[in-house]
Formats: sequence, structure tokens, C-alpha cells
Amino acid sequence: MLHGKGLKSLQGIVSFNVPMRRYTTIRTGGAAAALFQPESIEALAGCLRLCKERRVSLLAIGAGSNIIVKDKGIDGLVIKLSSPFFRGVEACGTEIASGAGASLSKLSYIAERNSLGGLEFLAGIPGTVGGAIIQNAGAQGKSISGIIRDVKCIDRNGRLRTFKNRQIGFGYRESGLEKFIILGVTFKLRKRERNSIRKDTSSYIERRLLTQDYISPSAGCIFKNPKARNLSAGELIERCGLKSKRIGDASVSGRHANFIVNRGHAQTKDILYLIALIKKRVRKNFGISLEEEVKIIG
Repeated sequence: MLHGKGLKSLQGIVSFNVPMRRYTTIRTGGAAAALFQPESIEALAGCLRLCKERRVSLLAIGAGSNIIVKDKGIDGLVIKLSSPFFRGVEACGTEIASGAGASLSKLSYIAERNSLGGLEFLAGIPGTVGGAIIQNAGAQGKSISGIIRDVKCIDRNGRLRTFKNRQIGFGYRESGLEKFIILGVTFKLRKRERNSIRKDTSSYIERRLLTQDYISPSAGCIFKNPKARNLSAGELIERCGLKSKRIGDASVSGRHANFIVNRGHAQTKDILYLIALIKKRVRKNFGISLEEEVKIIG
């Protein structure tokens, strides 16, 4: 196991026995054995080498908007790139260089301020740049992979790598980078009039507010949309009569059936029960096996 002495020798913030409900947007989950917020790439590389040497499992998270941690917690180390070093965003010409820990909202703001279009569809998505890349986040038929030039990563041995877009292997809500920790990314955008950017950004945000559940904590969309049918996962779940289905304080959203929300003090076991129930009903009624978009940890 990774003891405090080893981690505390590295530059960054170290916490132990950390309740993951504080670090996930759905606000559930047991404790992680330790959480490390490195101040630099050197500190992160040292942490990774230490974990490999002592055979400690690790998990990198962003804003926690696409993960569900089990009630038993995480017997390992959680890494969060939340220091200023990993949250910088800078525009140059028609490109933006962003740290993995930057929020998507900050990224969108910098793009608009510099009259750079192409990021508007990401407006209103909670999360960090790194998390969005790992999951190839998107909306309205667009994905973040379509505007990426290259991605800088570090492997589990502490070695730096840079991948061009074509080398990554992006797919629907997935990338080929799951074995790496993303450090930063360069986006290739286009010049556009600021008022047009602002108008489209507002339109995406308004659509999300009208169609998605933002009142209660959630992990975002639970399932990927199936390729086999024209119906979305949300429509399939709704047709099964599961909208607003509730177990404890976990509930299928009454606004968007592909969201499961925390109505107060939900436990992850109740969320997982709803996920299993949804998959069973959709398979029975439509012959479709839904695949989770969120990552279930623990």
C-alpha cells in the first residue's frame, strides 16, 4: 500500500480516506484510500513511478461528471489535476492550448474572447478538458475529437507522450487513451464573429436546460445511444415506462430518462440497481443491450 511518507515527499496536496461523493457530480461513493493533486508534471511522474513500484492501483479523474464510485470506495490512489499548472488555457492564432484540468466552460470562454469557433457544442457540459477527451464528449452529432490537433499524455511509467489526432483511435464516447493520463491538448479552431459564437453557445446551453435535469446531482447520460435503432437511449428508457422510477433517493430523471439523479442521500447501490433494471427492461422490450457511458469504479 502507498503510505503517507512516499506521497508527502512529492509536491502537491495529499489527502487520505477521501469520500468520493465530494469529487463526483452525482455525489455518491465510498472513500478513496488517498487522493493526490500534483503541482507539476514532475510531481505527477514521481507519483506514477511510486505507484508502479509499490503496485498501487490508481485512477485519474476530472470533474467527476462521468463516473460512479461504488459504496465500498476505492482501494488505491485517485489523481486529480486541479492545480493552476494543469488548468491553463492560451489562444494563439486559430489554435488553443489547454491543460487537462481546465473546465470546459473556461475553454469556451477563452475561445469566444478570441473569436475562435468550433467549441460551441460543448457549452453547458460539466467537466474538464481531460475528461472530455478520454470520453470523446460531444453533442448534436459532434464530438471533441473533431477539433483536436494533438494530445499530450503521460504513461503509467511516468514517460511523456504526444499523440496526433489520427494516432489516437477515437470512437463514439471513447478514445484510445484510457491507459494514459492526459496532460494537455491543442485544439484547431477557426476564426468566427464573436456574436455568432455567443448566439450558438447560448442556444446549446438553453437546449440543455430545457431537456436535461440540472436541479439534482447526476453523472450525466448513463448510457450510450445504441447504433442499432434510430431511438436514443433516453427514448428507449421512457418507452419502458421508467421515467421517474425511484429506488431510495436515486431516481430516473422525469425530464431526461437517460439521467439518473440523486434526490438527496442516494447510495451507489441504488443507482446500480436502476442501471440493471433499465438494461433488463430495454433488452426485454426492444432486444437492445444498452452500454454504459459512465464509468463504474470500485
